[in-house]
Amino acid sequence: MALVTNLGQSSLNTTTPQPGLSEAVKHMTGMLWYEMLSELNKSGMSADTLGTGGDNFQSMFLWNVAQNDFGKYDTALAAAAARQVGGGGSSAPGTMPALPVTAAAPDIQAMPEAAQAASAQTRQAGDLLSQAKSFAKAVWPQIQAAAQQLGVPPVALLAQSVLETGWGAAAPGHNLFGIKAVDGETGTSRATHEMVDGVLVPQTSTFRDYTSLSASISDYVGQIQSGFQAAVGQNTVAGFAGALQHDGYATDTNYAAKIISISQSPLMAQVLQAVGGAAQGAGNAPPEQSKAGAL
Repeated sequence: MALVTNLGQSSLNTTTPQPGLSEAVKHMTGMLWYEMLSELNKSGMSADTLGTGGDNFQSMFLWNVAQNDFGKYDTALAAAAARQVGGGGSSAPGTMPALPVTAAAPDIQAMPEAAQAASAQTRQAGDLLSQAKSFAKAVWPQIQAAAQQLGVPPVALLAQSVLETGWGAAAPGHNLFGIKAVDGETGTSRATHEMVDGVLVPQTSTFRDYTSLSASISDYVGQIQSGFQAAVGQNTVAGFAGALQHDGYATDTNYAAKIISISQSPLMAQVLQAVGGAAQGAGNAPPEQSKAGAL
């Protein structure tokens, strides 16, 4: 993140400020510094490197720095701001009203809308990470076993289950892979989308019910082995996901791209680290079961 450096710190005048003037000047100068820092930061570190909510986190951080730190660096700016709010005659020429060097955390009501949203989004990101880790820990051993049977990277199966269930948040009947019920099988009706003439159309379909997550994963392995043989033995996520899409696992033309994107996301990296599967999850499938190349 690009920040201003080598700024000289000016001495602070100890003149007693007009009641309320100190806080008003501090807030005004802080807003000016925030605007400047935000512009500078556009050429700095990308918010994408911070993961979910990174851009809002940067906004909140810059607001905190501007309000609590940078006001003490520019006597002239603060003095001009003081005059602007009616404090021009309260101090001697060349001096400024005393500003608090150490301030409490900024009032949430005084923060920009982006910074207020950042607080809520940070909490949401924390909740999502907790949900993702809990889900992965519940299925990871079975996912590893299934990947071993199919000769594919475990992260490919985990990413597909995430796409189908939203990290386990929407998995009625323990159905982890969006397998539909056929021939009168017990199932749960739920909303979904199907590609019709190149457009994703909302529909309602019946999805197979299972007695457990393990039963869902076991049935999925059988489905892949019997109906999607081209996906078996693919040693990369891209190869596996591409084979599934090519053979019609889903009507969504972006199905493979979505699986790949989830597998490479910062959230997935944190989850794999939490389950101790970073190396095995992101790497290739066992060589003795892998096909050469990828789709």
